[in-house]
This record gives sequence, C-alpha cells and structure tokens, in this order.
Amino acid sequence: MPEQQLLKPTEWSYCDYFWADKKDPQGTVAGFNLLLQKQLKGKQMQKEMSEFDQERKKIEEEYAKNLAKLSQNSLAAQEEGSLGEAWAQVKKTLADEAEVHLKFSAKLHSEVEKPLMNFCENFKKDMKKCDHHIADLRKQLASCYASVEKAQKALTEQQRDLEMKIQQLEIKLSNKTEEDIKKARRKSTQAGDDLMGCVDLYNQAQSKWFEEMVTTTLELEQLEVERVEMIWQRLCQYTQLRHETECSTKAQLSLWTNCFKKWTRPKTESCGSESTKRATFALWTWRSRHTCVALGSPGEGLGVPLRGDGVFCWVKLPSHPLSCPLRREERPGDSRRVI
Repeated sequence: MPEQQLLKPTEWSYCDYFWADKKDPQGTVAGFNLLLQKQLKGKQMQKEMSEFDQERKKIEEEYAKNLAKLSQNSLAAQEEGSLGEAWAQVKKTLADEAEVHLKFSAKLHSEVEKPLMNFCENFKKDMKKCDHHIADLRKQLASCYASVEKAQKALTEQQRDLEMKIQQLEIKLSNKTEEDIKKARRKSTQAGDDLMGCVDLYNQAQSKWFEEMVTTTLELEQLEVERVEMIWQRLCQYTQLRHETECSTKAQLSLWTNCFKKWTRPKTESCGSESTKRATFALWTWRSRHTCVALGSPGEGLGVPLRGDGVFCWVKLPSHPLSCPLRREERPGDSRRVI
C-alpha cells in the first residue's frame, strides 16, 4: 500500500499525523484520541494556571489587608518633632503600599486569572464538539467496513455454491441442477451488488471521515496555537503588573527615604516641646562652655575654685542650669588650674 502523501510537507502539522491507531497493553487507542488527550492535558494545565493566579490574588488581598490594618496601629503615635513626622510617614507608606497591592490583586484577577478561565471554558466546549463529531464518523466508518466484510463473505459463499452446482450439472448428479444453478447465479449476482453497495457506502464514509479529520485536526492545531499564545500573553501581562507594582513600591520607598533624610541628623531646636528645648539648650551651653575640671580637687565631680574673704574654697557645680555664667580664673602658684 503506497504511503499517504503529506498535506503540509513543508511544515509539521496535526493533519499529517494521528491517523493510525496505537496498540498498547490496555488495548487499541485511536490516533485522534491521542491528540485529544494531549489537548485535554493542555486545558488542564491552563486551568491549574488560573487556579494558581487565584491563590496569588488571595495572598495579595490578605497582605494588603494586613498592611492597611497595621497602618492604623496607634503604637508610637505620641512621638514628637521631626522623628514623629518620620514615624507618621512610615505608617502612611504602609497604607499606600496596601493600596498598591490591592490594585495589583484586582488587575491580576481581571487581566490574568479571568481570561485564562474563560478561554479554558470555551476550549472545553470546542473540544467536546470535535470529539463527538469525529467519534460518530469513526463509528460510522467502522460500521461500513464491517458491512463490506460481511458482504464479501456472503459473496464468497454464493460463488462457492454456484461452482458446486455447476460441477453437479457436469456429472449429472441431480435433475434439478439447471434450476439450482439459475437460483445460485441470481444469489451470487445479488451478493455482488450488495458488496458493491457496501463498498460505495464505505468509500463515502471514509471520504467524509478523511475530510472531517483534516478539518478537525487543523482546528485543534489552531486551538493549541491560540492557547499557547494566550498563555504567553497572560504571562507577559503578569510580568508587567509585577513591574508596575514594584515601581509603585519603589516610589513609596523614595518618599520615605526623602523624609528619613530630614531627621537622620536632628537639631536640638527641632526636638520636643518649647520648654524642653530651652532647658536642654541652656544646660548644654552652660556645661560645654563653663565647666571646669580641677586636678586633685578636694571634692568629687565637677566644680570651680572660688575665693572669698581671703579663703580659697571648692564649689561643686549644680546639676541644674544657672542664670549667670562663671568667670574663668587661675590662682598663681596653685597646682589646681582652671580649664
């Protein structure tokens, strides 16, 4: 039997394959069924991708919800000054980040998960249509082939009966041989006509099955091309959404960094209330400019040497701010020197 000509010799196509049946230990599997199994597996993979994106969406929603909840937390809300402003910006950044992730979740559903699921449902309907149509044609073809075999067997029996009756006529074994021969010839002719009719029906069924097989395999090939292209587009869209989310997050981080730079070296006048500022500044100024350290002083701690009524004495510095500064001096011949 000559090999079948390829319909698309310059490229690989479904229509040039999956014609023969495959035999395995479980039985015979039609080539078209193998193709259907491959397509159904692709549909299942696409469905699982959609379910994966659905789980990804739920995680994003939960994460956004927790970020928004944390941004409303009152911890460290009483911090003052520029540090308090920075802390408020931290909490605001959380709220903004929660909004970014919530938008990503919504777009993930509408632009990735939902299109995948819709395409999967339509793909399932098209697959069922192709499966049932080809299966019916294959059953019809198998039935016509069985009819041809049956008609062929009947014709063979009638021809054998006719030959036997002709032999009986030659040796004159029966008086009714001529009449039997006529009946046998009519039956043989009828069997031949029946066989030709069965062959015609088989040829018609085979031609129709061939045409539908080519058409259906090309449709399945196109569905597979569309499926791969569709998944590729959704993956690109997912990557784009992730990029947009990262850019938004980086923008929020940039705002936070700019705010952070304002208080990385805080000044005294920007910390706390006005009374705290004045007291802190006055004490720091007095101690840095007028504190004296006496070597070998009679007392412990910081102090200044004072002279009154001709008597030299050691006065310990107070821990609170003074209203007037002390004067630097040094007594001649004294080993204790004012610094």
